[in-house]
Amino acid sequence: MVIIIIVAILLLTAILAVIGIHISVNKSNKEKETEEISKIAVSGKYSVALRPATDSFAEKKPAMAEIEEWLHFQSIGEEQKKKLLEDWQQSINQSIKTINEGDINGVTTYRIALGPKDKKICGFLHPDHFITREQISRNADILPPYCLGSDSTVVPKLPWEKNDGTTSGWKAVLPKNGGYDIPEWRQIV
Repeated sequence: MVIIIIVAILLLTAILAVIGIHISVNKSNKEKETEEISKIAVSGKYSVALRPATDSFAEKKPAMAEIEEWLHFQSIGEEQKKKLLEDWQQSINQSIKTINEGDINGVTTYRIALGPKDKKICGFLHPDHFITREQISRNADILPPYCLGSDSTVVPKLPWEKNDGTTSGWKAVLPKNGGYDIPEWRQIV
């Protein structure tokens, strides 16, 4: 009988020790979660991780070698080919720079400032359009350059900004049938 009491006491002690360890571990995990949540609240920012603009462009825009190959078969002078290639790369660099600066400054919406050449070929952009940073991450082809000789630029769209000088409308650029009505890059404007 004494042995049964001793075994019961030892068994009860072991069970209480396991319960104590379990409570201690769970409390520690909850404290870590609470600490992480409070860090987010203190920072004031809680955003989705976005793909770098450079990666998005590399995936959606043609490579320089592909453009050079296409230009080789066009009946234009070497100087014009060189100028078109330089302008294309400069436009991509400017778009990437604008998006990267926007990421640093917390910009989430952009618009395309259409140049005179691109106004004729960019019917998919409403005058009061905006493009979100998330759209850019998934579909960098909605940013300039659209084709060779493209003269548009991407700029941040701020809440108080008026695109046409009279209204401050906001119209999202939306895909049609799973894609955007982007002009074919294989043309010269």
